[in-house]
Amino acid sequence: MDFNVIWPRIQRAVKLEDGVYEEIGSDDSATVQAMVVVAIAALISGLGTLIGPGRFRVGGWIFGAILSATLGLAIGTGILFVVSRLFKAQGGFVELFRALGYAYAPTALGIIPIIGGIVGGIWSIICAIKAVKETQSVSQGAAVAIVLIPVAIVFAIVMIFAFVIGMALMGIAANS
Repeated sequence: MDFNVIWPRIQRAVKLEDGVYEEIGSDDSATVQAMVVVAIAALISGLGTLIGPGRFRVGGWIFGAILSATLGLAIGTGILFVVSRLFKAQGGFVELFRALGYAYAPTALGIIPIIGGIVGGIWSIICAIKAVKETQSVSQGAAVAIVLIPVAIVFAIVMIFAFVIGMALMGIAANS
């Protein structure tokens, strides 16, 4: 694992340098690199939520961050890959996987409580749009749709779930 290759690529990726996601997608050695970037970003981000009395559990933090981040990358890539086919995308799954791994890097800002997670999440979405555009050979508008359609669906599901739970809690409180 050559961090002299990974670190400059992370920098170029988060700066949205033209061609970097296409380069990452076509580099066979970048598959493991992408998983390392995701795992490290998740570990760093996780520190922001773990700091506090009695809350820090090293084993759970490491296992949870690495497993959830890499599994999340695979599932997220699969979802975006399927959606990209609706827009006649040309790139492959592995190329998208590699690029999205690097696009995940800004989530490390989650180490900064509250605002870091928000900024990192938004920045990561912007990076994902660039990654989709470059690896799937689609227009900017199609890349935005490919990334934001699943985000909007998940957001809607969460809002519906929150509404249902809120209504249930209000019903329980009214009957007490």
